[in-house]
Amino acid sequence: MVIEVSNSGSETIVVAGKPALRYVTACLTVFNQGSGRVLLRARGKSIVNCVATVELLHRSFIKNLQVENISIGSDERTLEDGRKRYISYIEILVKK
Repeated sequence: MVIEVSNSGSETIVVAGKPALRYVTACLTVFNQGSGRVLLRARGKSIVNCVATVELLHRSFIKNLQVENISIGSDERTLEDGRKRYISYIEILVKK
């Protein structure tokens, strides 16, 4: 699990293949440390886990959680053999 501080003052949590509850715990930790906003970012198959994390956070832990922004797109990656591959990503900015 990766937690970074972005320029906008929000913490960034990179969602991958771990259970959603681990990322919920990371979000709660960041909120309890005083940050009012958290950016969750996921690529590829982890997008489903990212959305599940936000839903679980909202339904079970923070009832007044607001989704401030959702952005989607594609990252271009070049493989070792020179071929290009596009990987979808999602970024969900939530605030308490």
